[in-house]
Amino acid sequence: MDKRDLEEGATLALDFAKLDSVSGVVPVVVQHADTRQVLLLAYTDEAAMRESFARRRLVLYSTSRREFWEKGATSGCRFELVDAFVNCEQNSLLYLVRPWPAGATHGICHTRGADGKPRRSCFYRRIDPATGTLSE
Repeated sequence: MDKRDLEEGATLALDFAKLDSVSGVVPVVVQHADTRQVLLLAYTDEAAMRESFARRRLVLYSTSRREFWEKGATSGCRFELVDAFVNCEQNSLLYLVRPWPAGATHGICHTRGADGKPRRSCFYRRIDPATGTLSE
């Protein structure tokens, strides 16, 4: 499946082996601090987590590029880290974020909607449980 079909198509193709080749990371649920909308699920390693805390910006670890990833460093769509939580088993995190600079309204997803702007959330497709197809 090509990248466009994977990211914007209607076929469900979950990557259940994603983490088989990556170690030393934990998942991070990224949620808008004000609306509580879930924006994306990403990963962090310890160094990226500490960098995020020190800078108060959304810094993650790219499992595909195997490097730090400051969300928006190239697009300008950056996010302030407002708060951070750890789950009961200490194997995942929740980051509450706001678009930065203050008052910005940009989206977080690297895919774009029909308006040409980044989508506000990476969770923009619904799965039809009866057919397994995706729709926006």
